[in-house]
Formats: sequence, structure tokens, C-alpha cells
Amino acid sequence: MSAKTEEGKAKQKAALMEHRVDAPNLKHGVPGFLQSGLHPCVKCVKQRTCDRFKKGADCSYLAEFQQNVEERVMDLDYIDDQDLMMVQVLAKDMAAIALCEMYFSVEGMVIHDKRKKQLSSQPLVSTYNELKRSVRETMKALGIGPSARARLKMDQVNVVKQINELGLDEDKTATEGTEFLDD
Repeated sequence: MSAKTEEGKAKQKAALMEHRVDAPNLKHGVPGFLQSGLHPCVKCVKQRTCDRFKKGADCSYLAEFQQNVEERVMDLDYIDDQDLMMVQVLAKDMAAIALCEMYFSVEGMVIHDKRKKQLSSQPLVSTYNELKRSVRETMKALGIGPSARARLKMDQVNVVKQINELGLDEDKTATEGTEFLDD
């Protein structure tokens, strides 16, 4: 909400400067990143300390992070080329989480409103938690994580058991090491 009088505008500016002395209009850029996949260096909270800062460029750290996540997940034995889009979504969500954490490292997760004398969480916290849930679900769908891997192994074991029951394994090589299924 914008102030209508000059006095009100001055109070708002003073309140912003009190909380963000160096950069009163600093924003996190997460919604823009989620829409476009790009994060301009000039909008980054770490631009003053970043060794890769270039005016007019996009964040190379986030792009590199996404590429690394994508390559590592695609290198898993059970991930196929058809999973690429889901892997890209995972990489983008993980990069957005990293962007949120960069913002929290500078601004904190709590807002202290001295006028109302209360504490509240940053509005970005809800987006951050939503992204973390989304990443967990995507990882689960891709079979990444202990419980997801266990589920995949059980599915593989069940296929072996079904092949044995149907008598489709004539050379009996698929039964080696599956004796525990006979219980």
C-alpha cells in the first residue's frame, strides 16, 4: 500500500531503509525465475559479493547448478530419456530453493516490524516450503531417495517372481538369489 502524503512516503522510505540499509528495494526474484528459468545478476541479493557478477547477464551459478542436477539424475541407471522433462522440473525447483536460501541468508526468514512490535515470517517462506514439497514428490516419482529406491527394488523383485510363477524363465537364471521369495 502506497502512502498518499509526502510525510507518509518519507515514513515508508525510512522504514525500508531501517530494514535494508544497503538495498531498500532488494527483491528475491523467485517468481520471475520460476516463470522464465532465468535470474538476472542485477536482481541478485549476492551481487555485491559474487565473483561472477556481470551486468546484463543471468546467474551462472544457478544455471550451472541446474545443469549439474540434471546430468547427475540422468546418469542414474534407471532414469530414461523420457524422464528428461521431469528431471528438468526437479533441477529448476532445486535451483529455486537455492535462490530462496540465498535470499534468506541475506534478509533472514523473519521480519521484525518495529511499528507493530511483532515478528512474522517472510512471505517467501511459503513458496520455499511448497518448492521443497514439490522436490520431494518429484524425487519420489523418479525413484530418488531411500524409500523410493526400496519401492523400485520391490517392483523388480515382484516382476522376477511373476516370471517364475508363469514359467517363462526356461533357463532358470532369473531365480538365482531369489530363494527368499519362496516363503
